[in-house]
Amino acid sequence: MSRVFSKSAKMLVLTLMSILIISATAAVYYSLDATSTITTAANDIYFTLGPDNSAGVSIFNDNKSATLTGLKAYPNISMTYDDPIRVRNNHTSTTYKVRLRPVTLSGNAANFAYINFTLQTTTKISLNYTSDGTSWNTPSTTDFVDVNADTEYAIIVQTMANATATSGLTATIEIAIDIEQ
Repeated sequence: MSRVFSKSAKMLVLTLMSILIISATAAVYYSLDATSTITTAANDIYFTLGPDNSAGVSIFNDNKSATLTGLKAYPNISMTYDDPIRVRNNHTSTTYKVRLRPVTLSGNAANFAYINFTLQTTTKISLNYTSDGTSWNTPSTTDFVDVNADTEYAIIVQTMANATATSGLTATIEIAIDIEQ
């Protein structure tokens, strides 16, 4: 009987050792290495003032952020700001791709007909916020377009208030200009 138990014990020990070896083998792994080189790109694309900056343009954050606080929208009259702010590609030889992207919108849609931002590159791109009198229709992100080296492009802003809008009503819109690297 002890011989049978001994064989069984040996088989059990061998089975456990096999499982242990298989488990140890499964824990083997290898690694991949990656090294990155990062080049600074300070001030390649940034904002500059346009000649029609009566729109209360302020540029800050190393020319990477801007506010336009003097825009007006009149009832049933299209108001156009031809060149209040520009996007400049300051790099002397690299063409970049940019797009316009809606970020936030606040304000009562009943007071406005539309507010439009158009970047005047060779291929014009626009974010056109429209109102049906009840709610805003927020535009989609535009496609990427080329911003040529050593060139400035105007952002045209067009506004119109609803026919029944009174003075002092506001909308606040934040847009982003994404730069593809």
